Amino acid sequence: MAAVYSGISFKLKSKTTSWEDKLKLAHFAWISHQCFLPNKEQVLLDWARQSLVAFYKKKLELQEDIVERLWVYVDNILHSRRLQNLLKNGKTINLQISLVKIINEKIEEFSLSGSKRSICAILSCCQGILSAPALAVIYTAKPELIVALLSQLCWSACRQPEGAMTAKLFEVIHLALDHYLKLQQQQANPRRVFGDMTGHLFQPCLVLRHLLLGGTWTQASQGQLWQVLSRDIRSKIDAVLRGGVFRYDLLSSYKEELLEQQQENVKMGVLKNLLTPMDTVITRLVEPDYVKSDLHALVVASSVSLLYRLFLDSYLKEENQFLCFQVLPRLFGCLQISHLQEGQMEALSLSEWTTELLAVEQLLNLVATCNIYNVAADRIRHGETQFHFYRRVAELLINHSQASVPAWFRCLKILMSLNHLILEPDLDDLLSSAWIDAEVTEFRAKKAQEVLINTVFQTYAKLRQMPQLFQELLEVICRPAAEALRQPLLASGLSMALCACFLELPLSQILDTWSLVLDKFQSLVMPCLQSDTDMAFKAMSLSSLLHCIMFNMQSLDNNMPLPIIRRTQCMMERMLRELVKPLLGLLLDLWSPEPEPWQQKVSDSALLLSYTWAQVDTTLSLHCSQYYSLAVSLARAALDSSNLPLLLPGVETELWKKVEKCIAQSRSLSRYCLEQLYLQKVKRTLIRTNSQSKEALQTLRFDTAHIFDSSRDCLSQKTVTAWDRQVSTMNESLYPVAHWHLIVSNLTVLIPYLCLNDVRYVATVLLRTLPTSKAQGSLAPGESYVTLEKISTALLHSPLFPEMQSLYSAFLTCIIAKCSNILCSGAHNDLSLSQQLPWLFGKDYHTLVAHWETRLAKVGSEGVEPRGEIAQNFLSMVKSGFPIKLDEDQLKGLLELFNVISALRLDSLWPSYHVHLFFLLFSMAVSTLGHCSCPLALQFLVKCYQLLSGLQRGRNARSVFRVMYVSDIFEVVLTSLLQASAEFQVKEDDPAWLQLLQVSGVFLEQLMQMLIQAKLSLVLNFGKITAFLSKYSKGASSKELNIQNLRSRQLLLVALTKLCQSLGPCVKERRQLLEAPAALPELLQQAMMQMGAMLQLCLVPGTTGRRRLPSVLLSAVPTLLEVDLSQHLREGQPKIAQVVDTDRALLSHVTLYQDVYTQLLEELPALSGNTQSFQAALRFLTLFLLAPELHSKESSVFASIFYSVQKVLTGPCIPAPVTQDTEPHLGALLTQMFKAETTEHFGMVLQSILQGLDVTQAWRSDLQVVLCAIRLLNLLLKCPLSGEKASLLWRSCPQIVTALMLQHREACQEQPVALVVVEPILEVLAVLLRKGEESISNPHHVNLAFNILLTVPLEHLKPREFGSVFLKTHNVLFSILQCHSKVMLKAIPSFLNSFNRLLLSVLHEGRQKDQGSMDDLPVVLECARLVERMYSHIATRAEEFTTFSPFLVAQYVTEVQKVTLYPPVKNLLQEGIYLILDLCMERDIQFLRASLQSGARDVFKDLHSDYLKYHKAKHEGEKRYTA
Repeated sequence: MAAVYSGISFKLKSKTTSWEDKLKLAHFAWISHQCFLPNKEQVLLDWARQSLVAFYKKKLELQEDIVERLWVYVDNILHSRRLQNLLKNGKTINLQISLVKIINEKIEEFSLSGSKRSICAILSCCQGILSAPALAVIYTAKPELIVALLSQLCWSACRQPEGAMTAKLFEVIHLALDHYLKLQQQQANPRRVFGDMTGHLFQPCLVLRHLLLGGTWTQASQGQLWQVLSRDIRSKIDAVLRGGVFRYDLLSSYKEELLEQQQENVKMGVLKNLLTPMDTVITRLVEPDYVKSDLHALVVASSVSLLYRLFLDSYLKEENQFLCFQVLPRLFGCLQISHLQEGQMEALSLSEWTTELLAVEQLLNLVATCNIYNVAADRIRHGETQFHFYRRVAELLINHSQASVPAWFRCLKILMSLNHLILEPDLDDLLSSAWIDAEVTEFRAKKAQEVLINTVFQTYAKLRQMPQLFQELLEVICRPAAEALRQPLLASGLSMALCACFLELPLSQILDTWSLVLDKFQSLVMPCLQSDTDMAFKAMSLSSLLHCIMFNMQSLDNNMPLPIIRRTQCMMERMLRELVKPLLGLLLDLWSPEPEPWQQKVSDSALLLSYTWAQVDTTLSLHCSQYYSLAVSLARAALDSSNLPLLLPGVETELWKKVEKCIAQSRSLSRYCLEQLYLQKVKRTLIRTNSQSKEALQTLRFDTAHIFDSSRDCLSQKTVTAWDRQVSTMNESLYPVAHWHLIVSNLTVLIPYLCLNDVRYVATVLLRTLPTSKAQGSLAPGESYVTLEKISTALLHSPLFPEMQSLYSAFLTCIIAKCSNILCSGAHNDLSLSQQLPWLFGKDYHTLVAHWETRLAKVGSEGVEPRGEIAQNFLSMVKSGFPIKLDEDQLKGLLELFNVISALRLDSLWPSYHVHLFFLLFSMAVSTLGHCSCPLALQFLVKCYQLLSGLQRGRNARSVFRVMYVSDIFEVVLTSLLQASAEFQVKEDDPAWLQLLQVSGVFLEQLMQMLIQAKLSLVLNFGKITAFLSKYSKGASSKELNIQNLRSRQLLLVALTKLCQSLGPCVKERRQLLEAPAALPELLQQAMMQMGAMLQLCLVPGTTGRRRLPSVLLSAVPTLLEVDLSQHLREGQPKIAQVVDTDRALLSHVTLYQDVYTQLLEELPALSGNTQSFQAALRFLTLFLLAPELHSKESSVFASIFYSVQKVLTGPCIPAPVTQDTEPHLGALLTQMFKAETTEHFGMVLQSILQGLDVTQAWRSDLQVVLCAIRLLNLLLKCPLSGEKASLLWRSCPQIVTALMLQHREACQEQPVALVVVEPILEVLAVLLRKGEESISNPHHVNLAFNILLTVPLEHLKPREFGSVFLKTHNVLFSILQCHSKVMLKAIPSFLNSFNRLLLSVLHEGRQKDQGSMDDLPVVLECARLVERMYSHIATRAEEFTTFSPFLVAQYVTEVQKVTLYPPVKNLLQEGIYLILDLCMERDIQFLRASLQSGARDVFKDLHSDYLKYHKAKHEGEKRYTA
């Protein structure tokens, strides 16, 4: 009988008992069930509490160790499961307030002095109290206790560095915030809550939030859980601040303080009793003593925008807009920069400016997004109070320019968006400090600058005040300044922004702007150009501005008003007469042999304006017949009889020669523009009707050669500089890029008139400037920056490159020459090679090509010249060790060239080029690689055979066989590979080795397939191949010829496999046509016997005692079995006398087949990770089913294979790509199984699926069983079924759909959602609905699908997951729409609800985000495209959806007004909704206009306007041409 312990309470209180014994006794009393004490829990807790209270009140002396253990004891009680169970059962445990006060005091001591005595245990006790609602009431009953605790906890976190208790401290803070939030919501007295907040919690909460936001606790932030906790604490602090400082019941106080204090008649008595919450908040915020001085400004800056946001969240309504503004100046006044105007502050550092400007940006962003500023209301009702404040901010920002800080630009951009008049008084200073004189180098600052200037352009373009803007801009440009220090006026981003604005402007505005620039140039710059470097730089800036204006204005056409055409004509004449010619004259008059910088700039300006004028003049004359080109009129007036155009009208050829002489040594903009002028001249010559005359052709060749000859030396070396394609940024270092860009961009025009040397020069430069690796990328469409490598790569991949045959041939010649040089360097001066391999050692490539052409012409169908000469040379060299030995550096050089060759189109080479390149690659493939590292050598060989295979897919592939027999090529390749395999130190299952086996096998198979297609001496070639393989196979079995390593056997097995794969179908086809000569079946039989023998040699001992094949060799077995089965004559097939008896051949391999079958049943799950081996295994099992004589009578083949497949599908990790690649093979296996077996077997499979889909599997968390059932069902649905089996499947359909719905519901309830189950369910459901179009008769079973669709998780997914789930959901919805029209009659609401979820998810994912890249945009675009497609399908079902069309439109505009979409996403969705608007009648449009709310109504108005303008007008135009 258990002893009953008593007297414990007495011993605990006894002074004679040592504290060590008391603690042991108390611990025993708590954990032991044999110790009985009335109300034991309360007694023990009270004893520990009293002891601690007595100690801290100095009534009891205890050692620190004992105190620590007492706290731990209390903590153990508070966290014990026993106490939690007691509290759940309703038992009351009283915590005295004295203990709570001690906890608060110790935490306060920790926060002030950092004393860590027992602090971990105390925090843990605090956590235990706050975690249990029944215990936490001690805090919540007295609000001052929880307020004090929370305050001290926050200060502790702020003042203490990272330590062991950091995580525990934040957990306690999280719990305390939870309790205080609930208490705050229950408080009825707003003043008390406000007092608690501002008096105790306001400052520590703001400091803690700032530190959390800045990632102060980096050690703790390593884990995901910390990030979640940190985010939760910040959000709870926000809620506490909002609930305490900005309660709704304080609105009247804020109104009295912020609005009525402005009225002069407010009585002083009222003001004395007035609660001034805003003053209190700001006073507490700016107090200097609550945080260190270096942190104070940061905390204030981060808190200002937070407080303003919380104020707006609480009080923003239409009638409170002015109140919301009144807070802004007060909060802005807390920032340091607000005192700069009054001179109260010293200059700020860059980091301080960054912090302050970020705060200002956030404040202004809130104003803009919440529509605080209404220009008209501010002017009429409030005397422009807001406007004056924003003006003050604008003046502050412009007077203290911070161009290195991106936020400075963003603040100005927001002010410009609010009202352009805010910045207009300082527009000149804005343009100067933010653009013309700004020194911006950092990328983010440049982007922010571009956005600001773009906003300025767009604003003034919309206001049609572009001339006024340019007036200010010209004033800034022409101010005295150190021009050489200024950055280029129009970099890429700014230039594109200006171009976009000019395209939208009316031509009259552009002409006004053009005239302004011209006037300024003439009046201020031209008179002072001589010897004035600053003026020369200004001339260059104005020239680039004129270039931008003229190149981006609307082109004239015949529909333009005549006054506009005339005015444009006058401007062109004036510019040529008053600007271009005088600049050229000045250039010639003042040029010196060693030009000064100002002369160089004058030269650049003159040539740039000349090129611009010539280009625009040509364009205008082409598009507008009423525009009379000055070039034509001056040419007619000239005495020169030539009709060919000049470089520039009115400037004679002699004058241009002088200009060219002046800039002969220039490598800058002048030279580039002169090349552009010559290019324009070439194009103008080609436009003329007499362009093919002798004189014209001579001129075209001269001008084209001039473009190349002028700067031939600039591309002699590589340069990595990038050019933004803007002429204003051109300099000497960028000239090679610009020159190469000009040539490549216009090659199609220039190439017909280039001499052979120039074509070779282009090919040489192209090869030299190509990147050495694929990773360096190519030129993307629309990319602004170009480099030599990107330009060359773009040309290499261009579809036009092969069309330029002379350049293509020259480029191929360069590559071949370079490859030959590398190979020759590896020949080590072997003189005999020049006769054996003449294609490597010829100095003149064209002589070599002629040699191949002669040789190909000699070898006709009669075979005049024997083809074995080259083969014998190769064989003798390979067997004796190929004399070309390549080292690693040579291999790397060749691999770089292989990357280039891979990008070429090798399918249309001329026969001589084809043969030459083939034998060059062939020589590389058989070269000796013994001194190279194994991975590099394997990579090289793989690339060689890949290129040979690609080359032999070309149209002139047969020309190779006129020089060398297929059997000879086969023998050389295999001999070389067998020798190399003996030298390679690599494992047999190494991926690189297996890849070499694959690509060499592909090449050999390709050779034999071409042999069969061309019928090139089949018996002779296949006989030689079979004899060659027979010799090596016998050598392998007799341990001769060095064929003992598994790699050599693998090579032979690959060769035999490809031989059987090629020869087997050929023999079968000819046998059916009764054409098969006796020799071919005999050769096939020999190959099969050799292959079987080789497989037997490759068997290795298994774990069970059986011999097994290595997994890498399994792919050969199905080939052998397939050919074996095709050779085994069934009844009803014609017999041929010459065919040997194949029954014995089949029987001789039975043991091998059965061993492999047994091995595969065991290893199939393990093979599923290797696609190639797994596919081969499935193919073998499918063929095995076709041979009943191989089946064992002891067990069912169907059951064995099915259970093995089931194991595969139940496997823990099958990669998705493997599943997709092997699905057709699994489907073929199951199809064959169902064909061969009975309905009972099919029922067994169906029963297994239903068991796996049972919801109890999800409850048991047996995920793999569920996934196996879904995969099996998917495969089953794709099998062709008929009769009883199909009937059995569709009778089970209701069970299947219901099971899928329940599984989906369970998966969606998990956290996080089990997408691994959801996605396969959606996929199989779509297949089920499509296949059941005629078989699912009950609409209810289809309606169950909507239950799944309405709960599919589309939120909080990664981009790739979102795209996948979206696509599968769309496919289910589309299947219902297309295949179940009867269901749709009654299920349209459910259908539209499901579709609306897809639309909402696209709107959410496609919105423009403040942070983050656009890498995810392609996924969202694809989803938007699917939504558009669904809209189009809905529109085709007009009779069903016409009634619902206005609701679809209303849903769209209501949701789209809430977000700002990326333009491509918006365009796609709009195209879809236009199709729905086609279904809407006029009354529907009127209904929408009347019923939509104001914001949505505006969106609908714009949408309908665009619909009428773009969509309806376009389709009505198309209808005119429809019969």
